[in-house]
Amino acid sequence: MITVSELWTYPFKSAKGVSLSSTQFDSEGMCDDRRLVALDEDGVFITARRYSQLLQLSCTKNSSGWLLQHPAQDGHCQINQLEPEKAITGTLWKDAVNALDAGDEAAAWISDLLKKQMRIAVWKKQSRYSKKYQLESSFADASPILVTTQASIQQVCKWGHIEPDVRRFRPNIVLAGVEAFAEDGWRKLQIGNLTLEILDPCVRCILTTKQPDTGETHSEKQPIKALMENRVNDAGHPIFGVNATLLGPAGNSVISIGDEVTLIE
Repeated sequence: MITVSELWTYPFKSAKGVSLSSTQFDSEGMCDDRRLVALDEDGVFITARRYSQLLQLSCTKNSSGWLLQHPAQDGHCQINQLEPEKAITGTLWKDAVNALDAGDEAAAWISDLLKKQMRIAVWKKQSRYSKKYQLESSFADASPILVTTQASIQQVCKWGHIEPDVRRFRPNIVLAGVEAFAEDGWRKLQIGNLTLEILDPCVRCILTTKQPDTGETHSEKQPIKALMENRVNDAGHPIFGVNATLLGPAGNSVISIGDEVTLIE
């Protein structure tokens, strides 16, 4: 039997993940996932690929909005609910970002942390349309949802001789009860009243080689090196996990750890 073993959301792009026992979904993916992103002076999104400090940034939703904290910052940053007219535009890969500006105080806070002038964009409905997948999406790199399995994580980390750590791969949904890389052959999944369509394998980057707690890059570039030796697509790019999206309206879709998963195709 295939079951949900872990659920993760990453409120601020490239920052700390939050482990969940259950979660809801909306038209852009998992609720509160990748709903804030830092933009540089040119409006281009930035990630922990270059600014590894982001991996230690925590972003928590509260009754007022979003709370940002970082061990290198003496004070926190509270981003309150924003007015629609506070707009900011930018780019995320090849997609336009049309979101809400978190304001000058938030910009000063993140700029001080990253030692570069930045602003924070906060998601609103239809903030970003993915040209690649032809759908509304969050600020995730690829599709709104990333799915993988416990066995796949364990196998890749074994190849790379590193401790298994789900956080290196930043999935939303982790499944148990199948062999490693079984997800490669899936087309649709049913979890409760939620139906997911698998889009394509997820191409991985140097971010997987960074230790999630410190941001330090692995001396032997693992697990990317292991993926390059064992799992590449036709273009020679390392792949791990599968990109997915919701089929049909999200409605009141909720999934929880322990839920049974049905393979539709």
